[in-house]
Order: sequence, then structure tokens, then C-alpha cells
Amino acid sequence: MMKWRLLSALLRVLFMAGLCNGCLMSGSDYKFRLRLQEKLIGNERGRAWIPCAFTAPMRALSGRQVWFRRSPEFPLSPAEVQKKDGLMRPMISTESECSVVLWDLQDTTEEYGFMLEWGANERHVFPDRVKVASCVAKVELTPSTYSNDLVAGEETFFNCSLSKHCPGIDPKITWKGLSSKPLLTQKSQKEMHKYSGYSEQLLYTPIPEDHRAEITCEATFGENLTASAKTILTVHSHPQILNSSACTLLQDRLTCVCVSQGVPLPDIHWPLLQNKHYLIKSRASYKHTTSTFTMTVGNFTSNSTVMCISRNYLGQTNMTLPVNNINGLRNAYRWTIKGLLIGLFITLTFCVLCFLMKAKYQRVTKVPYSSLEKRTETLKTTP
Repeated sequence: MMKWRLLSALLRVLFMAGLCNGCLMSGSDYKFRLRLQEKLIGNERGRAWIPCAFTAPMRALSGRQVWFRRSPEFPLSPAEVQKKDGLMRPMISTESECSVVLWDLQDTTEEYGFMLEWGANERHVFPDRVKVASCVAKVELTPSTYSNDLVAGEETFFNCSLSKHCPGIDPKITWKGLSSKPLLTQKSQKEMHKYSGYSEQLLYTPIPEDHRAEITCEATFGENLTASAKTILTVHSHPQILNSSACTLLQDRLTCVCVSQGVPLPDIHWPLLQNKHYLIKSRASYKHTTSTFTMTVGNFTSNSTVMCISRNYLGQTNMTLPVNNINGLRNAYRWTIKGLLIGLFITLTFCVLCFLMKAKYQRVTKVPYSSLEKRTETLKTTP
């Protein structure tokens, strides 16, 4: 009976916690935050759908939601904006939807913002802005995949397409962010009544350095109108072992470090440790995987080597790591220092001897002044 009471109390607590999802702690309040699904939205036949959601302090939630053009001094009239729920689902229970549809839009590019008004002339203007343009660019990868993952060394097409509402002037397309030179550029154009649909394909072979690179296609129409789109590349590449990988031998302690890069990050294996139980430390960063182990050996010399193997789904590679004998290096450094000290001692001794010999020579050849005076007087008195 006691167990059932405890279970019932626990379920009641969990139920209340679920009802109070996002409840405030005592003395706290929510902050102003606006979440926009897109910052650039296309104008489709004079209309634009803007999905958005926001959080605000409790005192402002009952206020009025206002959309404006360019600055808060130009709020939209009810004929220009209509609330449209369901365009963006709130992520948490404390988030409110502010999605709208804009009407009677012109072909020019305009910037829109959102603010809340409540109480006696109180308001909060969210700093985020959304642009509505009649000419919108879009970047697509060909062949398209669900993940848009590319493989280094395999050719692919980047497609920069412009909406049909862009001006009928042959635009200048500029690609930015690519690490190497494109292989081929293909243009296509469809004539329409008033506007021209335009796209440009870029044949490109990605390299490992393109991973997580942001590429941009920018279309320029004359001097005043531009449209651009960006995408971040995911480039898979074969594993590579870096030259910073090496082994060191200090007395009978062997320590090896293998550093490898690739996408996805590769796994590192040591054939020397196969079927042996040794502690291997591994760590992964954004670009590299590092594997380190230390073991006691008895017959390793400076001519011995250790193999490191790096592997991901694209393949594997290996590198034979040289063993740097720290004991030998220490001995070499020791003898080098001894040689320098001996050479310095000989040089100083030679300098001291030269100085002494020079001083002795000067004493022997120097004639006292008094002796010269006596010799001069003797010469004068002699008839």
C-alpha cells in the first residue's frame, strides 16, 4: 500500500512539472527574444510570408504586436499585414507566435521589424530585421542529396538560381569562399514576359580545405540591385596523418603520438599494440584526432620504427613513425656543451697569455725618464 502511495505522489509531481514547463523561478522573468526562420524572404506576387516567434516578460505579453517598415515610426496598417498562425511552431511553451503575411508589396527591397507595445506608452523594439525582396538568389548542390555532403576530389555542380522576379538584365555572378579554381561555368536563361529567370552552374572539385567553408553566390544587376545566397559546405575527405606524429624513447619508456585529419574524423590504430593491453589516450578536436600511448620496451633503438594507421569510411592510410632517442640527444647535447666550454677556456687562456707577454715586453723596452736626463747632462759636460 505504501508503494502505491509513493508512486501516486511521484506521478503527481511529474504531472505538475509537465504543466509548469517553462515556469519561472521566484523573482525571475523572461527576456525579450525574437526568432526568425529566414532573414531574406521573396516577394511572391505582392505577398510575403514571415514565420516568427518571440518570448517576452510577463508584463509585455498582453501588449499589442506591431510590424513596421524600416523603422518603428512607420508601422504597417491592418490592410498591409495579417496575422498568420501556424507558419512557425513555438519551440518552448513560453514562446508566442508572431507570424504574418504582408500584402500589396512593391518590387523594391524593404526591411521589416517587429515590436511590442503595452501599458502607458511602453514598448520594446526587437533588433532583428527581415528583408523582403522581389529578387532572391538560391544556392543548390548538384547532384542533390539529403545531407548535401560532398567528397573531396569528386566533381560537383554548384547552382546559383535567381527568382523570376529579378530584372531582365544579364546579371554578373560572383562566387566567393572557394579554396581552388572552378573547372567550368555554365549559364542558362529563360525569357519571360517581363522578367527573366536566370541560373548559373559552377563545376567544382572540392578539396579538404573546403570543409565547413561558407560559399556565396552574388548577382549584381546594374549598380543598385544585388541578390546573394550562402551555404556552408560539408566536404568528406580521406584520412591523412600529419608530420607532427612521432615517437620518443627515454631510457626504456616509449611514447608515441599520432595526429590525423579527415572527415568524418578517422579512428587511429596501432599494430604494435595488437592483442596487448595498454592505455591509449585519444582526443578529437574540430579538425584532428590525436592518439597517444606509453609502454615499456627493452630492445628499441634509434633505428626502430612504429606504424600508425588512420581509417574512416572512405579508406585508410598509414605512416611509419621514427623513434627519437632522447638519451642519445641528451648525450649529444652534453658533449656539445662540454666542447663549447673547453673551447671557451682555451680562448680565454690564450688571451690572458697574450696580455701578459705584451705587458712584459713593454716593461723591458721602456727607458726611465730620469736615466735619460742623466745621459743628456753627461753629454753636455764632456769637452
